[in-house]
Amino acid sequence: MIGYIETRTDIKYDKKEDMVNMCKAWDDHKKPGIQEGIQQGRCLEIYSLVQDGILEPEVGASRVSMSLDDFADAM
Repeated sequence: MIGYIETRTDIKYDKKEDMVNMCKAWDDHKKPGIQEGIQQGRCLEIYSLVQDGILEPEVGASRVSMSLDDFADAM
């Protein structure tokens, strides 16, 4: 855990500079959330296509890398 002792987070602490680059830390922190949001939006779009009868459920499940049962539960 780099920097945990100095910042009590997983934000990297630069001992040479004796500071934390908060802009980079914030960017690093928000990237996983953005990716998660993109994935959720993609799933919602696939669910909608299946519900509208445009895609077969098996195709939808395959596109979001889920089993058919998990896909049906998620919808």
